[in-house]
Amino acid sequence: MSWDLLEADHLVGLDDPARAAALFKRAVSMVEIEVFSYCNRKCWFCPNSSIDRTGENHYMPEAMYASVIGQLASIDYDGTISYSRYNEPLSDEVIYERLAYAHARLPRARLHTNTNGDYLRADTVPRLHAAGLRSLNIQLYLANDERYDHEKTRFRASQTLRRLGLPATVVRDEPGHWHELRVDYPGMEIRLYGRNFEINGTSRGGAVDIHRDYVRSSPCLMPFNAVYIDHGGEMVPCCNLRSDVAAHRDAVIGTLATQPDLFLHYAGRFAAGFRRSLLDASPKQGVCGDCRFALEELSLPRLMKMDVLKLIARTGVQPEPARRRVIPLAAA
Repeated sequence: MSWDLLEADHLVGLDDPARAAALFKRAVSMVEIEVFSYCNRKCWFCPNSSIDRTGENHYMPEAMYASVIGQLASIDYDGTISYSRYNEPLSDEVIYERLAYAHARLPRARLHTNTNGDYLRADTVPRLHAAGLRSLNIQLYLANDERYDHEKTRFRASQTLRRLGLPATVVRDEPGHWHELRVDYPGMEIRLYGRNFEINGTSRGGAVDIHRDYVRSSPCLMPFNAVYIDHGGEMVPCCNLRSDVAAHRDAVIGTLATQPDLFLHYAGRFAAGFRRSLLDASPKQGVCGDCRFALEELSLPRLMKMDVLKLIARTGVQPEPARRRVIPLAAA
């Protein structure tokens, strides 16, 4: 997200639906939706290692999903919709229906998903493309408890490509760290990659034991430019948080089952307070305290912008809808 898109309305909390929708339209470029709960894996670097997602599959109610898509259509949303939370999106055929529904109503949106690759077959990519998917990240995972092994990751990549029957080009190969290929398919961006989570992973809000000794002081812009919706309709401000982790429950910014307005949750007072807590260079608290994800480089203009916006929020000054207080960055 560009720092130029940060504004006082992000920090004061809005209760006017039109103003909230306008703020969402200006700032949000990522909406992540978990359309069901099931995942077939319990990877060591994921909270699913301790929270069971392999049992009964719980679906987001169809009416709730339709409401979310309808609200996005009302503002002509043209950002990304990702179908990845903590499930395995390709494990259930409903994903094709949900993609097609969104594609028909949001033709300018970019539909994306991540997958662990276990359910990929030769016809999967053509079916996904026909349903409207335009971006696919295929993760190269080993066994649930197995740490990164570069040669095994490369072998798994070759297995996956044989199943897909598609050509690919290696674009990154760093032994012990990362292996990535670009898979060629017309009209779709496909990444196939494995990464060493012991090096580049994060604790997922303290839910897994990765870099728990890290102290974050960087600001975070994720709660400004994205929203994340769990299958029950709970909204959280970051991809690393989830409503079924007890320590994350206080970070839920709203529940669509009780208040269906997506924009009011995003722009509301609780979300605004969460954003204020991240908009400085001090050590972060709670679930964000040891996060190494989406770190921001600081500069004097950015520090000044954070201070000014927080001052506006603290003094209760709210910009008029027609005259937004957007503080430009001459050089960041």
